Amino acid sequence: MLALLLSLFLATPFPSASRTAWMRPESFHLSIGMSRADTLKKLADAGWKTKAGKDAAHLVIEYTDADSVTLEFRKDRLKAVRFEHFAFLQDARSAFTEEVTYLHETFGAPKAVKTKSVVLYDRILPNVMVVLSDDPRSENGQKGLGLLVVRYYDPLS
Repeated sequence: MLALLLSLFLATPFPSASRTAWMRPESFHLSIGMSRADTLKKLADAGWKTKAGKDAAHLVIEYTDADSVTLEFRKDRLKAVRFEHFAFLQDARSAFTEEVTYLHETFGAPKAVKTKSVVLYDRILPNVMVVLSDDPRSENGQKGLGLLVVRYYDPLS
């Protein structure tokens, strides 16, 4: 019984001062390229429930009311993991800054792109893309909401 409680405790994400630490595949014990069966087993063992996505290739985990994870499969392999974080505009911007800082410390400088709201690491596998949607004129922006998306993916599969 104690072993079961300990494993459940270790599989559950810890509260963190970081708003973006959960936005990494390793937070869910996943890695790009895993088989669909292994992915589902890892998630079930950790207590995560999935629901159908937009098609048979996608599964969704509702992390919180404002956060979700979308898994994309191709040929029964995990091709991509997309983390989505809805927040008030300023919170979305600061979460973007936090995640970009983490990625810079981990992987070095990103690829140069023409916009400040997209960060791309395409010289590593899996590739990582971070996108901030914080336009106050957009539909969500008019409501004071922004969206941070972090996607880990294999461009070759």
